Amino acid sequence: MKTETLLDIIFCILVMPGMMFLFPTGEWLQWHASYVLGYALWLYGVWLLCRMALGPLLLMGWKGKVTVALSLFLVGAVTFLMSLTPVQFPENTKEIGDMLPHVRAMWILLLAVVSYALPVGALSKQSAQLQEVKELEEAMDDAREALETRRIEGISGGEINVKSDYKTVPIPLSAIQYIEGRNNYACFHLDHREDIVTQLPLKEVLAQLPEGKFVRIHRSYIVPLWRIEQRNSTRVQLLGIKDPLPVGRAYKENLKNG
Repeated sequence: MKTETLLDIIFCILVMPGMMFLFPTGEWLQWHASYVLGYALWLYGVWLLCRMALGPLLLMGWKGKVTVALSLFLVGAVTFLMSLTPVQFPENTKEIGDMLPHVRAMWILLLAVVSYALPVGALSKQSAQLQEVKELEEAMDDAREALETRRIEGISGGEINVKSDYKTVPIPLSAIQYIEGRNNYACFHLDHREDIVTQLPLKEVLAQLPEGKFVRIHRSYIVPLWRIEQRNSTRVQLLGIKDPLPVGRAYKENLKNG
């Protein structure tokens, strides 16, 4: 069970009812049961509001904090109006400038609920955000592991030599993300390296690549088969590549056969 959930159970079932009984609740229930029950429900409503909505808003910058402040002002205003309700209890008298005992109890309980629910709500939201980040990092680690596994399974070793800037450059086949055609040039997009451009059309590049390891999916794209993560009739999603690549009509059969 999550820590914040356990704290909620302890607070709502033990702490808050226990605090109410620190005051002459039994006497109040005897004289004005509906009033006491109504205020108890109001306290649980304030707890729910602060715990689920206002607490998380504290993490949303100054706008969130302004919203929380305005909401708490409204909560205080409603509580003040409730405290004006004529309620007579035995010996419920006060000196000038003093507060009636049941009104004092109302404000103490409200303050206790808000003081608990706001920070716990904020911490719970922060914990959820950290959990999301952790899950995202784990997903990225899994994707990297899958990428490396597919790389090893797809192409173990091997390279292609191309001419770029008047010199021969070896390109490891396992590092190729995809190859993009630009008129009579071919651009090799690589892992952790700058793109390499060679003055060769894609047709000649494909002829130099190992058969059955790469496929032409578009007049402008050649992709490694082992990198294909998802595909349909119009798009191919590659491992480690954010944006999908288009599939040309004339090359659909190449993809199916691959």
